[in-house]
Amino acid sequence: MWRFAHLTDTHLGSVTDGEWNNRFLCSMMPDVMRCLKGDLARLNPDFVLITGDIASHYGRDSFFAARDLLDALDIPYYPAGGNHDFLLEQCRDWFHEVFNERMPGGDTVYSFTHKNLHFCILDPWWKWNDGSLSPHSEPKPGQRERISFAGCWAVPPHQLAWLQDDLAENRAVPTLISVHYPAIPIPQRIRRDGLKDAGHLENGDALAEIAANNPQVKAILSGHVHMNFIEAVDGLTHVVTGSMPEFPTEYRDIIVDDDRLIINTCPLSDTSFAAMSLIEGKEWTAGQPNDRVAEIRLK
Repeated sequence: MWRFAHLTDTHLGSVTDGEWNNRFLCSMMPDVMRCLKGDLARLNPDFVLITGDIASHYGRDSFFAARDLLDALDIPYYPAGGNHDFLLEQCRDWFHEVFNERMPGGDTVYSFTHKNLHFCILDPWWKWNDGSLSPHSEPKPGQRERISFAGCWAVPPHQLAWLQDDLAENRAVPTLISVHYPAIPIPQRIRRDGLKDAGHLENGDALAEIAANNPQVKAILSGHVHMNFIEAVDGLTHVVTGSMPEFPTEYRDIIVDDDRLIINTCPLSDTSFAAMSLIEGKEWTAGQPNDRVAEIRLK
């Protein structure tokens, strides 16, 4: 039996606060990460998996600040990029510069096997107005830089082909797919009036079909929408985790046994961070009980 931690949407390297469904407090993240270091030390996970929006600003310094805060956890980690990480064309150069040693093979699309579990990390691209996919957002006419993080995203065909090949080579090993954007929309059961929805993969159905054709794939881990939910669709479990700077400021503790995964949702030991972020009446971003604890069979 062993364990790893899943956190997402850390939005490090920024002191800018705002509001999404709750207060979005990037300025508290250095303190959050210090608290998280102690909490993870007590759990002693083998590694941390981070599913995108690691850095919040699209400047080079933000990536270095994010790396320093993650390195300070003193735990191995595997990064995936998100829309905040890859807004501009040069952002990928910065991401590679700071995280290259953390990505097996030195690419933002990679896989690795740890003990009895295989992981596939994907990197969705931006969908431009003409329907094409690009590794960075579409510039506005007359502007050199786009400053809006809104848009549509999909996993490009060459990555889906890579995924099929990788899964074919690892059919005997239970597998998790990691991607920043959920493959499915926020379930209707937890939607509320006024909910801000950041969207999901436009070709999430294609990703789910590949998983269905490879029964060793047990779950897709993602973030992006800043709320917790766990949803089983056609035998595949989608585990979506909330953002660290926003209520409920939690992460997942995933215990791996020979025949199952046990997923627990962990608040920080210092609950003041969640209290600062919470807007009364919006506690629903923490998810319902079955969005917080789950068991997934591996065999």
